[in-house]
Amino acid sequence: MTRRWAVLALGLALAACSKPASQPVAARQAPQEPSVRIAQAGSTIVVPTVTGKGTVALRERQPVSPGTRVRAGAASHYLRLALPAADAARVTLGANAKMTFAAFREDIVVGRVIAIAAHPDPAGAVAVEIALPDDARLKVGQAGTASIIASGTSTRLLAVPPSAVFARQGTMAQVYVVDLATSRVHLRRITLGDETPAGIGVLSGLALGEWVALSRADTLKDGMKIAPIGPQ
Repeated sequence: MTRRWAVLALGLALAACSKPASQPVAARQAPQEPSVRIAQAGSTIVVPTVTGKGTVALRERQPVSPGTRVRAGAASHYLRLALPAADAARVTLGANAKMTFAAFREDIVVGRVIAIAAHPDPAGAVAVEIALPDDARLKVGQAGTASIIASGTSTRLLAVPPSAVFARQGTMAQVYVVDLATSRVHLRRITLGDETPAGIGVLSGLALGEWVALSRADTLKDGMKIAPIGPQ
């Protein structure tokens, strides 16, 4: 019996010696790169517009001034603007317009130009009227801002998603450009243009087709390696 126990003990000792020593979990696992959403800088067509501020008015049933261009079927409520003569010259009857009102919060109101004064006032401004839809929130005297589609040549502009842009200072800002060959990000200063439906316009600092980081901008560093996540 004693001999049997001695053999068993010897076997257990040999097994323990042959078992590799356990390694700390941290030593076995390499640090993981942060997952970062990315998108490509693309181009968008920018349509020329004229922007102005005005107030809501109610159309009275009376003759208009001689020479005033009026579109048939004019609505009862309208937004009346006073545009500089040069801007008014680029506006045509029936032109589409997008309007915003403080009382409407983020809602966009769509209308059409229904009247353009024949002559500027003594201050050099031309009255322009934009039809408003029937909406109970509209009140006479409310202030609004209109962006009217104007005549002119459309231009192509580089644009990136708003989430790619940070550290904005006036027209200057920063983005992280992603090098897909190395999966590293590089800090880049850019010059901003106008905001467009496709994103924020970029006048300089980026090239068409370059990739930019959309997330984790507050934790990234220049030259840092990431795990890029492309568009879904």
